[in-house]
Amino acid sequence: MGRSVEQRPVYLFKIGQGERKVLAWSQMHGDEPTATAAIFDLLAVLDAQQQAQADKDKDQDNSLTDWQQQITLYLIPMLNPDGAARNSRYNALGIDVNRDAVALQTPEGQMLMQAAKQIKPHYGFNLHDQNRYHGAGDNKKPATISLLAPAYNEAREINPSRHAAMQLISAVKPMLDKAIPQQLGRYDDEYSVRSFGDTFSKMGISTVLVEAGGNYNDPFRQQARQLNLKLYLNWLALISSGNYRDYDLSGYQAIPMNNSGGMKDLIISNISLPKADSSGVLAKVDLAFNAGGNGRGSVVLDEIGDASIYGAYHSVDASGLQYSAGKAYPLTKPLTLNTARYIQLLAEGYSHFSGKPDLLTNNSGLPVAINPPGVKSRWPQRRSSTTFLLSNDNKVQLAVVHGRVIRLADASLLDAFGGN
Repeated sequence: MGRSVEQRPVYLFKIGQGERKVLAWSQMHGDEPTATAAIFDLLAVLDAQQQAQADKDKDQDNSLTDWQQQITLYLIPMLNPDGAARNSRYNALGIDVNRDAVALQTPEGQMLMQAAKQIKPHYGFNLHDQNRYHGAGDNKKPATISLLAPAYNEAREINPSRHAAMQLISAVKPMLDKAIPQQLGRYDDEYSVRSFGDTFSKMGISTVLVEAGGNYNDPFRQQARQLNLKLYLNWLALISSGNYRDYDLSGYQAIPMNNSGGMKDLIISNISLPKADSSGVLAKVDLAFNAGGNGRGSVVLDEIGDASIYGAYHSVDASGLQYSAGKAYPLTKPLTLNTARYIQLLAEGYSHFSGKPDLLTNNSGLPVAINPPGVKSRWPQRRSSTTFLLSNDNKVQLAVVHGRVIRLADASLLDAFGGN
């Protein structure tokens, strides 16, 4: 259908020959690939269905499935290939394509608008990934899927096309509630004049926004990918039959709002902070950590205090354990570290190493910290203190190293950043 800023091709697939037209587009933000994978899953399913139908009707000149006789489906799997090549939200000009619906200064935005005006779809699927730290309402669980029927004006009124989009969402809510209990969220419908979903809604296209989010033990969002596929298949069947019209808006309105920042990667709760003279406990706090991205980025201490309002991909109860920054083990000569030796050093109060990193060979299979920031303070520091010890009766029980929790008793990791 055209080419990006850097002349990468942008493809449009057309399937079916029905009067009802559906336009779906994905990866207008280059770092949001989940729906792109789901679209190719859909193409594989449709190919298998069409082959089965062709085998069934081999004596007839008709290999279309039932819905393909009712619907013409248009798919744009990757609208922003330049951003995808950079793993960036933006296109090669640094422009957010989803804020270009009015100005239309990007070739990617121009292509999408041209497709909408030429195809004149009745329905639109606007497919994205969302931040893994969105929670589903107050459930303290991640919003693995979030949905929205975007507004078409500042007043957020409901016209017939937006009403139909809300009905489509109401119709799939039972399926999602069963698949991901308490993990379905709804985006805020504040009108965004520059965004394509809101603009298409204003153009009379019944548009649904799908945001793929995080889930436990699923760093690459495979469950969100599978649910995207189920959504597409369900919606195609509902549009083909018209049965979505049997649903009112109560299902849509019952979906809890997205809770931005409602999830943390790791919460260690009930940590005792020592008084300045180490004579007792000054305060009990929770420490909340985020690792960024899919849980494999650099860990930061995001919150100190009461973290009870948040959900977490991993939780550790540190009741009865006291915080200490730990000592530095100096690297003055080459050291090969096995598991037993490392656990011994941690037990002796060494939380980290100081000196030249190339002097240490880590064969322990556990994380180590060399010259980490924030270890000179008596108490944890936001954005820096991710390496410390937790002890009771002067015995180290847990070591936190770059935000990874090591239990000394069995040399195990209690959390699994990168496995969430």
